[in-house]
Amino acid sequence: MPVLSIRQKSSVRHFIYYLVNGTLDFDLVEQTFDGQYHEVLKNEPELFYKTACVFINQETAQNLDWPNVKKLGKFICSLYKQDKELSTFESWETNYVATVPGYSSDFKLFTEWLIKTEVVKGISYKHYISEGASFAEQCFAIWTNVVEFNDNKVSNSEFARERVIRYIKSYYLEGFIDDLEDWEFELHME
Repeated sequence: MPVLSIRQKSSVRHFIYYLVNGTLDFDLVEQTFDGQYHEVLKNEPELFYKTACVFINQETAQNLDWPNVKKLGKFICSLYKQDKELSTFESWETNYVATVPGYSSDFKLFTEWLIKTEVVKGISYKHYISEGASFAEQCFAIWTNVVEFNDNKVSNSEFARERVIRYIKSYYLEGFIDDLEDWEFELHME
């Protein structure tokens, strides 16, 4: 079965790290959020979801070598401020709906699932963001390492989510031992 390329896996994990860390465009993010970025991101998951959608739409349409972090930083700041800068983004970039089966839609569905699902009782998206960029990065890295494709559609999305669930449980539940393999944890670089 075909899988994501090393470049795609690397782009996703780096984007997620920068998104959670607040370093898409550090100076702009600091100025816009007045030093409260993480608190806002924890309490407004729509910012995470919509910025992730713009990222994956750009990634799949433009096949960039590296995420356009400055533009993504501008997007999340404009979204937060609800200002006119949002109009500089094309409609295809701001498509937040998982409509056409494929990598982009499955990424959006996984992102939405991670935001809305309480894998461990009492632990949710807010906790994931509080854990920091490395935790969210690892969740997305596992997902990108595990997904497989058949006719350009993810053929094992439930299994990939289940692997992330195992990781989350092992992180939060004392004594829970995951059965993930080393390749599933790999943080790819390119």
